[in-house]
Amino acid sequence: MFLIPFISLVVCYSLHRPLSLQSSLIAIALIIPLIKNLKPQSKIPLASLPYIALPVILFASINSQLEYASDDAIRCLSMFMAAIIIFLQKESKWLIRSMIACGNIHLIMQIAGIIAEDEKMSISTIFPMANEIMFFYMMVMFCAVFAYFKENNALWKKYAIAIGILTFIAIIVGDIVHTKELAIGGEHALGIWLGLICGTLFTAMLYIWKKFELPKKIMLGFSAIIFSIIMSVSIIVVNYDFFSLDARSEISSRLDNWRAGWNIVKEKPLGVGLGAYGANVMQRWPALENSHQTLGSVTYDSAHNQFLQMLTETGWLGWLFYSALFALPWIVAVSRYLNTGQMHFLFIAGTLAAICSVMVVAEAISQFAFIQIIHWGWLVYCVKALRFQKQIIIRPYVRNLILIVLIPMLIFLFYDRGKQLYSVYLTPLERDGLAPLGRALEIHPKNSEALSFAWSLHLYHKDYEKAFKTLEAIEEIAGYFWPLAQARATIYYEMGDLEKACEAAKFPFERYLDEWTLDLKEKLNCGNN
Repeated sequence: MFLIPFISLVVCYSLHRPLSLQSSLIAIALIIPLIKNLKPQSKIPLASLPYIALPVILFASINSQLEYASDDAIRCLSMFMAAIIIFLQKESKWLIRSMIACGNIHLIMQIAGIIAEDEKMSISTIFPMANEIMFFYMMVMFCAVFAYFKENNALWKKYAIAIGILTFIAIIVGDIVHTKELAIGGEHALGIWLGLICGTLFTAMLYIWKKFELPKKIMLGFSAIIFSIIMSVSIIVVNYDFFSLDARSEISSRLDNWRAGWNIVKEKPLGVGLGAYGANVMQRWPALENSHQTLGSVTYDSAHNQFLQMLTETGWLGWLFYSALFALPWIVAVSRYLNTGQMHFLFIAGTLAAICSVMVVAEAISQFAFIQIIHWGWLVYCVKALRFQKQIIIRPYVRNLILIVLIPMLIFLFYDRGKQLYSVYLTPLERDGLAPLGRALEIHPKNSEALSFAWSLHLYHKDYEKAFKTLEAIEEIAGYFWPLAQARATIYYEMGDLEKACEAAKFPFERYLDEWTLDLKEKLNCGNN
């Protein structure tokens, strides 16, 4: 039964559709087993309450008008449903088996891509981004090792370890198909390698520590120090310039992003709201002379550090609460393994070490829906597997209250999502006319893609007033971000008002070296005006 909804997540995400559609389909896939499992009276561990409550807290922190897209709302509700489903299960073997079965689906897709000579399919399989496929493959490998040690079924034991080995081979050779050389490239998401290596090293260290019966308290303290460093590494790097890189690269420019995020924290210590990082980060970006920005550098609209992302969006209290939800099972798993020697607890500690290491250079909740569900599902699984004894009973009225609140909320979000998707679908059909854009915006006024086309079309028709109003509409939806300054400067330039054009472009001129900014700088020649 529970193989079906989990595998359906992979099927949903394999569709080459907007992330918003994938998020909606994942939520629908989860609500079916949730309803089936919410029996009139059920028991769940007391320790599960914070993990069920966090998605509700995150949902409450979203802008009241869902202005930052209801994707975040859908993800919060998916987290909530996934947590309840896992905690209500007496046996969680299905989760590990599902991961292994899904890994098999990916391998089949790779082979099919090679046979069909479809390079995209053979390298990236069915996930559109390297981070997503690598995170998923990392978890498949951990599950394979766990199944090898814990499975009673000999067939599943052999099947799991075979999939684990093939998955590792697929990661290694994936880029070779493309580059014709043995090298780890962009498709391999170096952050996931960091997680895989850190998780493996921590597991090996813990195993050796137990094998030689070294002092338990020292290992517990060392584990706590490692976690403290992981949760605060972005803060340490920014404040002490620990990695002062001269190289102009994606890695070094990511440090600019961390500095900008830290500037948000200093200004708004209680957070800016879930999903609002991108709307607040641009105007807090470090000045050009203090940054690593170069021509062609990526200007991120997410923190690329999950702990920093939570800190900026939910504030210090949210950051501490979120970090504690990982710290508790991490330390308890280490303690249980040192006391009992059970491989199950070693597996949990190693998995958490890998996941938390990935979170240093990537987002697990607020960027990618599929990573978010796997990330949250596995954290909840780890908590459940620690076997906290105290339980609470879900009474019939609590169960009914969950359904009464959840189902109407999902219906509203899916209705809103349907309008968004249809509006986005209409947008690219005819990009050379205002009429189809007008229809798209009538259906969903917050379609920022349609608005971004509309302002340039208004400029083309020399309707400057409407062009400015369109930019204001974009800013109202997404908050301030740097392309708006270039757009305003471009409009003033076309109007012949060079003074206002230079004033509008002042902010990006001081911070960015992208092609649009440099082209505009050459046109305006503000230093001589």
